[in-house]
Amino acid sequence: MSRADKPEPHRLDLGSYGFIADIASRFGDVDSLRHLNNVALARIYEEGRVQLHRAMELESAREKGSRTVVAQVTLRYLGEGFYPSVLRVGGAIARIGGSSYQIAQGLFQEGACIGTCDSVLVYTREGRPAPLPAPLRDQLAGFEFGEG
Repeated sequence: MSRADKPEPHRLDLGSYGFIADIASRFGDVDSLRHLNNVALARIYEEGRVQLHRAMELESAREKGSRTVVAQVTLRYLGEGFYPSVLRVGGAIARIGGSSYQIAQGLFQEGACIGTCDSVLVYTREGRPAPLPAPLRDQLAGFEFGEG
């Protein structure tokens, strides 16, 4: 991993995230090397992202007929995860754009950050990107790093 690929120090601190979801690892998440499979970790981030969206109550701020779609997901594996254990997924809004926003997540097991995830989500109406409405922007802003 090059220096440019290293996460910022605050990303490695669970206390930096305004939202935390506890998600239990499952036996089916274990691979032949006896650690948590990379695909299973992606699902754990996904569950954390869904729980963050519910906590932000975004449904109430969206316009009728609109959708939010995942446009990009970038995972960084920093350490191995093991079963059985509860994983803690920290989440925060890293960026709010014109029609999209970015969720930053950190994955922690037994106090150590074992990975990060960055997801870009696009707000759409009629299948096309649309400007984020003001109520949605306000909901997102309440979960930015340092705000939660």
